[in-house]
Amino acid sequence: MNSSIPLSRMLYGCRISDFAEKSDGNEADRTAEGFARMFGSYFPPELSITEGNAWTSTLNNSVQYVSVIRPGEEVAKLVKRIHYVSFVGMFRSDLFEGLCVGHAPKKCKICGKWFLTTNARHTKYCGGYAPGDKLHRTCRQIGNLKGREQRELADDHPLKQIYEKRLNTINRYVKRGTLDADLAEIMKKLAKDKMLRALSNVAYAKGTYEKEMEQAALKKEALKRI
Repeated sequence: MNSSIPLSRMLYGCRISDFAEKSDGNEADRTAEGFARMFGSYFPPELSITEGNAWTSTLNNSVQYVSVIRPGEEVAKLVKRIHYVSFVGMFRSDLFEGLCVGHAPKKCKICGKWFLTTNARHTKYCGGYAPGDKLHRTCRQIGNLKGREQRELADDHPLKQIYEKRLNTINRYVKRGTLDADLAEIMKKLAKDKMLRALSNVAYAKGTYEKEMEQAALKKEALKRI
């Protein structure tokens, strides 16, 4: 028995695992060209078929080219049929065929499982059910909510900018002595409450939020609170 075969299989397993991890972290260039460059660094073309460690080759299959008419089409097309001897070989070939056109594995940031991306989009979450979620939402649904939370926490969020602008105006009026300090504190509290409400209520944010945050409107409402 050739003792190098188990060793070469182990080497292949390590390389393909490392390649998958590298592709998962490659947010800059998730394209067919980008994957090709990475693939070449892990599986150089110098590895020949006769060396026994060229596990990127798929010798355990037969290829047949036939002319067929696909369902729903009228014109015949030449297609390639591949018959595999090994179940593992089929999956290996399918992975490599996908990489050629930019399909690549990605590890879900929520459940940790691997899934396949089919375009260059920087998808972070799979479509499976999120573990432990009582509402039975998918990882993608949970991820979208996380993305929204991050956008809302950003300092340059439009709703926050309105709030910050109003705070600056209130502080400027107090400094000039044209606005009572106690009244200003009530106005600030009202402004913050309205900003938080706008972040969680899209209808309010698109409706009266900006008008209610105007200086005169806040002062009028604050006077009613005193």
